[in-house]
Amino acid sequence: MIKYLIGLLVSILAVAFIRAVTNMLMKGAKEALQQDAQPAASSNQPPESGTRLRKCNTCGTFAPETRMLRRSIREAEMFFCSKECEKKDA
Repeated sequence: MIKYLIGLLVSILAVAFIRAVTNMLMKGAKEALQQDAQPAASSNQPPESGTRLRKCNTCGTFAPETRMLRRSIREAEMFFCSKECEKKDA
């Protein structure tokens, strides 16, 4: 009977440990994905002086030209605040 109870207790602790580790991994992955999805303009770094602000062709966010993703199509240059905006426009 005691072996059964010890086995049950060990099983419960193992499941709780596995759930805790899984939750930590999922939370870390979620935070990493959210950081990648944020536009470049939301960075905490102030823009360099003398930099020109450009408007994202997809969402309309203004950001310093040095932080924008640039794509040239024919003779026109297009600016995007993030990879997600660039993908949406494609």
